[in-house]
Amino acid sequence: MPSPSNVRVIIVGGGIGGLSLANMFEKAGISYIILEKATRIRALGSSLGLDASSLPVMEQLGLLPDFYRVSSPVRHFNFYNDNVKSIGMIDFSDLEEIGGYPAIILDRPSFYNILLKNIPRNRILYNKRVLSITQDEDGATARCADGSAYLGDVIVGADGAYSAVRQNIYKSLKQKGKLSSNDDKPLGYNQHCLVGVSRPLDPEEYTCLKRNFTDFEIVIPKSDPFYAVYMPLPNNRISWAVIQNVEKGDAQTGEGFRFSEWGPEATMEMANFVRHQPNPFNGGTLGDIIDNTPRDLITKIMLEEKFFEAWHEDRVVLLGDACHKVVPSAGLGANLAVLEAVHLCNLLVDMPTVSLKDITSVFEVYYEQRGTIAKAALSKSRQFGKAMGDRGPVSQFVRKVFFNHIPDWMTRLSNTQRIQYRPQLHFLPQAPERGTVKGKPQEPRLFGAPFKDAVPV
Repeated sequence: MPSPSNVRVIIVGGGIGGLSLANMFEKAGISYIILEKATRIRALGSSLGLDASSLPVMEQLGLLPDFYRVSSPVRHFNFYNDNVKSIGMIDFSDLEEIGGYPAIILDRPSFYNILLKNIPRNRILYNKRVLSITQDEDGATARCADGSAYLGDVIVGADGAYSAVRQNIYKSLKQKGKLSSNDDKPLGYNQHCLVGVSRPLDPEEYTCLKRNFTDFEIVIPKSDPFYAVYMPLPNNRISWAVIQNVEKGDAQTGEGFRFSEWGPEATMEMANFVRHQPNPFNGGTLGDIIDNTPRDLITKIMLEEKFFEAWHEDRVVLLGDACHKVVPSAGLGANLAVLEAVHLCNLLVDMPTVSLKDITSVFEVYYEQRGTIAKAALSKSRQFGKAMGDRGPVSQFVRKVFFNHIPDWMTRLSNTQRIQYRPQLHFLPQAPERGTVKGKPQEPRLFGAPFKDAVPV
């Protein structure tokens, strides 16, 4: 067990980043609470993935067996036209050989349940919608809509793309003339999406469910403005998503998909609009799978994409979607949030005092370590999304080349780059390097002993 400074941390938001950070604080002995605006933590969306960049940390936390038990390893992305004829494939099967861990896919509720199991109940305070943040020499205070207030040395905004924490510090930065024009712009929509997780299906009808691995099955029609992604899950379920790219000129207003309303009726109207598309499994349609999906597991969401340039002010710092929002095309969002939690936790464990000087140093190094990586991930997600979602002859040609004529060495290089950053919690026994390609060395520690003092698991 490390001997951390007596830092008190308020985590705003009980999403992937906030819950991951809380698990790390439990191991580090760092004092924290989570302020969650909802009355319960609800996992919106269908599924998500982890890979060798984040799974070593889950092994350190003792959670790897849990993740393997509820997930399937990902092998390929298979692409089809609207006649369900193959138009190409991207191979991810070498990720395990390269990094020592498979890429895995699991449903969001299972992911959240794993992260919640080791967090004491009294650490999560529900119905705590943060309205304002003030800072002084004694610390930072988060004030909530119910009149309660919480004082900490550090506040971590892990409260998503429309982060209340970010809005508070950006208001302060703007008053000081320190907010960039990019950060002052509203968040625009880049994709519109309908997602769901089916109830258990018949493996004799959906034979993909018999496999011990998952292939993403992606149907890209020529005329419809959307594409569909199907992901087989454990327990004979299929996670699915229907996605439409939004034109740049429409992104600020959220136009593009014909359904701008929200609520159950609008969600099902959208489901009816896309249900005619054939699925790649049994000669049926997307509608067959929608009909086998519980209504409360179908969600309509609008997906944003932006890299924010300011990640911190004084004692307040942002994490995950609050400081960079990537669309899920390349499956990088969850890994980014987990790894940012790793870097932030490592720095806070080593921090000698809770002075503003030391906290500022921590946040500056945190941004240096993660900012460039997050910006590159956003670019990669954007490129992958365009390859799947854009229409017209040029886009068809790009897909043909991208899915069929990229040499194996280039695919392997891309997969290697995807998982080259595999940082671990330096205060815990280290998960061994199992892959054939070593990850990049751990970042130098701002305070404390070098990483060589860490012992293997």
